Amino acid sequence: MKPSRIFSNRVFYGWWVLGFISFMAAMNNAFFDKGPALFLIPVGASLGLNRATTSLIFSMGRSEGAINGPVVGYLVDRFGARKIMVIGTILAGMGFTIFAFSPNLWIFALAYLGFISLGATMAFQDSATSMVNMWFSRYRVRAMSIREASGNLGSTILIPVMTLVIAVYDWRIAALMGSVAYLILILPLIALLKESPESIGLLPDGADRVAVEGARTATSQTSSPEIRRIQRYYDRPEFTVREAMRTSSFWYLLIGTVFRQVSRVAIDLHYVAILQWKDFDVSVAALLFTLRLGMNVPSKLIVGYFGDRVSKPAILSGGMILYTFGLVLLLEGHAVWILVVSAVVSGMAEGITPVNWGAIGDYFGRRHYATLRGIINLSYSWALLSVPFATGWWYDHYTSYTVPIVVSAVAGAVSIVVYALMRQPNPPTRLEPGLTT
Repeated sequence: MKPSRIFSNRVFYGWWVLGFISFMAAMNNAFFDKGPALFLIPVGASLGLNRATTSLIFSMGRSEGAINGPVVGYLVDRFGARKIMVIGTILAGMGFTIFAFSPNLWIFALAYLGFISLGATMAFQDSATSMVNMWFSRYRVRAMSIREASGNLGSTILIPVMTLVIAVYDWRIAALMGSVAYLILILPLIALLKESPESIGLLPDGADRVAVEGARTATSQTSSPEIRRIQRYYDRPEFTVREAMRTSSFWYLLIGTVFRQVSRVAIDLHYVAILQWKDFDVSVAALLFTLRLGMNVPSKLIVGYFGDRVSKPAILSGGMILYTFGLVLLLEGHAVWILVVSAVVSGMAEGITPVNWGAIGDYFGRRHYATLRGIINLSYSWALLSVPFATGWWYDHYTSYTVPIVVSAVAGAVSIVVYALMRQPNPPTRLEPGLTT
């Protein structure tokens, strides 16, 4: 029996797919994306590592996924997202088990780089996002926002639990929790996913096939607003990878994303450590970190609602203005209330993430989404590796986070300008004027 019949014929199966992927994102966000901020200090202390070395391993893990991005993206576009998700989930689950029993730097590095990072990024950075992109067009940003918000909701719930487990027991127990999340909770759900709506006889968003066919044959004289809306979402141009890379829109998106990542990767990893540098207790730092993550949830849902209607350059530039302001408050603030405002503002700014990735599908189509995203991921891989490591190195030598925060703020300011210059690309010249498929 088809999964779409098992759950409901009245509910578009894409929403079920989104629900399953959102649950998976909640687990992955807590243990892989945000977990290193909690593991950074106890893992270093347990294995006798300095801040720079521990930061290097975690940042290499993030950069590894970006470096592999073009290859994994090609494999997703070529063989389908679900197969890659299975492989990645198994690798990540095995990696957290090895990580939990790491006796030294080398096993720690093997577990995190050879298993956790490779698997988590394969399954949830490339494959899951590509699958959401395939199932939605008119509601693409909204769907991606729900997925992103669910991920942050998972962190908001699980980060306090992980903090308590690490404080009462050990970081190794928290790592074993990650293994359970991937192998016991996530892996069985992948069987319920389908590659695309077309694979089970549907269209993106559950669009009515008769209405879409009618819109395709409509002329400009007979087109109503609804027909034009259908044409916009279900007959948009499909760019090849080469055609997309020839547009200025792709390069503005790529460069803006690079500077956005430079502005945030070190802060994400060192956030709890920064607050401890400001003489706050680890429990207070963890609460502020949780608040920052928690603000992602309403922000991404709000941005997701408007993201399919409002100019993407405006949303991306506006979000980076908020984020840069939050960094200024983080640097200058010492009172708790100022740091609370900083956490709220910075957390709200993260709402632009689904717009950043949704723009690829909106601008260039569904067919080569994973490959194009992989290329953008590769472009900032150096930042994921070097910026957090440099931040840890700076702290080890100067016992200060001032310069790293300033660098992050400057990068945020540059991204504001670059995103503002981005525009919807013209269709490829090989396509005739009018409707395109």
